[in-house]
Amino acid sequence: MANIPEEAPPKKAVRAPARKSSATSAAGVTRAKAPVRRVAKAARPDPAWVPRQRAEFVVGILGNHRTAELLGTADSQPSRWRSGQEVPGPSTAAKLLDLDHVLARLLLVWSGDVAFDWLTGSNPHLEGARPIDVLMIRGPSEVVAALDADGAGAYA
Repeated sequence: MANIPEEAPPKKAVRAPARKSSATSAAGVTRAKAPVRRVAKAARPDPAWVPRQRAEFVVGILGNHRTAELLGTADSQPSRWRSGQEVPGPSTAAKLLDLDHVLARLLLVWSGDVAFDWLTGSNPHLEGARPIDVLMIRGPSEVVAALDADGAGAYA
């Protein structure tokens, strides 16, 4: 008979030692580990111009998508401002403040749905320009004047 090597018996699986939930001090005393505590990040205070409240007001009237559209930002930005996760940058903050002011004035005369239409429609008191465009480029003064003229029933 030929010499046929015999198969080696199967090896036993070696397990890694189980982790213990205790620690050993330098003196050899075993003590339990303290549980890990996750601490929430401290809430940052709002800046003095209270962007959360401004965003809450504007988004509450116009909605998230319309607010983002009017301010030229991503759709997710207004909801982040409302929750305090983010604060608008300087140029967007100025636009948000102006929109907040004009929207508050609009609501003295019309409802929220009409306010959006007024902001995005052609206005004869602004030489046919859309109030939102004038607001974003030149600020609120001409838009408020046009609003006052519309509210008084003046014709351009």
